[in-house]
Order: sequence, then structure tokens, then C-alpha cells
Amino acid sequence: MRIESEMKQINRISSIEKDMPDDIFITCVSFEERCLGVLGKLDNYLCNIVVIFKFEEENPVREKHLIEMENILVLAGLKEKYQKIIVKHGMTTDGILQLHNYCKTNNLLTQQSSRLITLDITTFTKELLFEILFYLTNILKFERLRLLYTVPKKYGSPDEGPLSYGIKNIKVIPFFWNNWSATRDDLLMVILGYEEMRAWSLISRFDANVNILFVTKPGSRPEWNTHCEGYNKRLLKESFDVGAMPAMNPFATAKILENRLIQEKLHEKYNIFIAPLGTKPQIVGTFYFINKYPEANVNIISTTAIEHNVPYYSWGFGETFYAFLESDNSI
Repeated sequence: MRIESEMKQINRISSIEKDMPDDIFITCVSFEERCLGVLGKLDNYLCNIVVIFKFEEENPVREKHLIEMENILVLAGLKEKYQKIIVKHGMTTDGILQLHNYCKTNNLLTQQSSRLITLDITTFTKELLFEILFYLTNILKFERLRLLYTVPKKYGSPDEGPLSYGIKNIKVIPFFWNNWSATRDDLLMVILGYEEMRAWSLISRFDANVNILFVTKPGSRPEWNTHCEGYNKRLLKESFDVGAMPAMNPFATAKILENRLIQEKLHEKYNIFIAPLGTKPQIVGTFYFINKYPEANVNIISTTAIEHNVPYYSWGFGETFYAFLESDNSI
């Protein structure tokens, strides 16, 4: 697998190959308005299948955004190719099974031509995004995977309160439980986002022998470069090993993990757990690292927040960025 070194801005979104439809377009509706960012930039876009994931928990804003998404698909001439997949928080593997059955029904698993896939990662939950990346890589076996990510027009600032409150549960994501030995200590790496209470609850309840924190910096925009530190200022006063990880560069994320785990041989000394609480591009970089270095035996930790501070989460949608993952068989 290969990944581009950085994400680039894109203003109009057409098919991956000129005059050739993508095999599948996948996105997720959210209470965040930026879930509309990619669909709003479609320009003569062609694809054979459109899949929108939706969480079943009631949320009027999410329902409103789904209607807007469906209206955009009508205008783009894609509504008849649209499939909605309903998932539940904490049980997202059921959604992957639905996706698999849908791909099987539409002969995507048996086609001989290259699999060109566009995945809008903007508002997937972290757990579901990891599972989809696993499925597209190992089961559907993409040739070229275009990743799209839209930043909000504005994020809540640290002065406006936390973005979420505590955690309901902690678990290792299905497909990402790799190795654990009773003879080794546990090492927990936490990629910090804007949810200090979530991170602190995780560290306290997981109770690893060693904790390493990564501050998301630089941010998705220059004006957000210090937001992560601001949101986590009390946590960062504790005596943890702290590094930095860019918000928008999957390749750099993978390289940082490589330097800490492989070059320092930490994977030979500890049971490795990573909790990515930051951006979706950081999740892509973590996934790329895991695939490049299976010997690291990384276990991915997922947490579910008790509640999101929806009014202060994010507003609007801003620029959209893209990067490609390519299989080793692609030209």
C-alpha cells in the first residue's frame, strides 16, 4: 500500500478517472454541517454505487442533513444508485456486514476491473472509519482509494467549553486486536483532539504502565494550531511523554509512529495500544502504519463519549482536501 505525502485542496469533485465512473462512493451523515461539504462540490461526478451511513440514534439536525444530502443526489442524477446503511453506536460492525452484502449483490467482489473508490472520511466515527478502511483494503481490495476530508468553517474554542463529556465504554476495535502478552507492560499512545475529559477518562480507566500523548499540531488551519493544547491544558500539566502530530498529514502521522514504535523498538518491549482521538487524517495515517508494520502488533482503542456538546461542536463547512491510497497492484 502507498499513500501520498500530504492532503491537497480540491474545489470540484469529479470521478477518479476521466469519463469513467467510480465503483463506489461512501460517506456518513452527521449532526455536523460539514458532512455536506463533499457532496456540495460534486461536478459531473459519475459512480455506480452511492452509500450513506447513518447512525440510528435520533437527532433532528442529522435528519435534516440527510434530506439535504438526498436532494443533492437527485440533482446529481445519483439518487437511483443510493443505498442508506443504518448503524448503531458500539455495534458498527453490523454496518460493515451490510456494506459487504450490498457490494456482493452488486458484483463488486467479483469484478475483474480495477476498483476505484471515493471515501468521504469527514464525519465518520473513528471506530466505523477504521472498520471501513479495513474492509476496503482486505475484503473489497481497492486499487485506488480517494480520501476526501472537509474541515468546518469554525470549531468551538477552548473558551466555549468541552466538546464532549466523559466516556461510556472502552474497547478494542474489531479487526484491530492484534496481540497481548501477560509478560509485557502495556503502552498506551493517545492522539489528542479537542476532548480532554474523554482522553483523561481513558487514561485513568485503561491504567497503562506507560502513556505517550501526541498533541494535534499544527492544526487543520493555522488559527487552530494551539486549540488542542488549549482544550487539554490540564491534562498536559501531568508528567506524560508528550509529542506532536499534524492534523492534516496521514503520511507524517505514520512516520511519527514508525519513529516511536519501530525505530525505538517499543513494539518489542510493550503491548501497544493506540487511541486516536484527533482528526480523521490521523486515523488514515495510523491505519497505513498498521498495514505497513504488522509486526508492531498494534491494538486500536475506541471510546464512546457520554454526550457531545453539539451547540459548540462545529459550524458550517470549509475547504475540502484529498489524498490517495493505492494498492501495491495499481500502476
